[in-house]
Amino acid sequence: MPSLRDTISVFRIHLARLRAEGGPFLLAALVFPTAMYLFANAIRGDAAEEQNRFRFLAGSIVFSLSLTAISWLGYLLLENRFAGRLKLFATLPLAPSSYVFGILIFGVAQSILGSSALLIVARLLGARTQLGVLPLTATILLTMLCLSGISVIIATRARSFSEGSLLTDSLGAGLVFLAPVYYSPEAMPPALRMVSEWLPTARAAHAVQAALAGNYATKDLAILGAMAIVSLSLGFKLMRFREN
Repeated sequence: MPSLRDTISVFRIHLARLRAEGGPFLLAALVFPTAMYLFANAIRGDAAEEQNRFRFLAGSIVFSLSLTAISWLGYLLLENRFAGRLKLFATLPLAPSSYVFGILIFGVAQSILGSSALLIVARLLGARTQLGVLPLTATILLTMLCLSGISVIIATRARSFSEGSLLTDSLGAGLVFLAPVYYSPEAMPPALRMVSEWLPTARAAHAVQAALAGNYATKDLAILGAMAIVSLSLGFKLMRFREN
């Protein structure tokens, strides 16, 4: 069972690292997603339509979540493992569940900061929403849990730091660009559409769009919840906390 004190300690350790290494986090959580939002609006002729603005903003929020949960958080997990920090955590002694829950809380806190900043930037750029705070919060939480589970799996199974970094960087962006996030599903080949619509980023984008309109996407939230349970359960099972 996770210890609350140990979980908070892991969270505070990584929070201290974030203060010292805030640059990569800002790039992943705010700068790149904002650039994609501006790019999508610039190349779309009818970008003034509210439907497209909602789609582009939802896509950028999901892009921020994916880069934060997979690329940035995955990098930290890989560094903990291959730089020897994970062994230090294991010798405290610290329960594996406390370590993972501390990481998850850290990731959720980052996602809230990044998503809030994106909403502020989008509003300054003229986007107007009927934001549902509770639906958006639920979507962010479930999306982060699902994608963070993927990070744990990668960090656990990677054979080297370079291999893991390549996987986290590729999936962090790839799960967004391969899903109908910035564009409609009809723009994709039928065979690819059937697969891409079941990616967690596609479900997250649907749910964020609904939240921006003040609604719940109950089906998408349920699917994200199931995906989160599967990815985290697998990550817990595969994690080698005291590997040689």
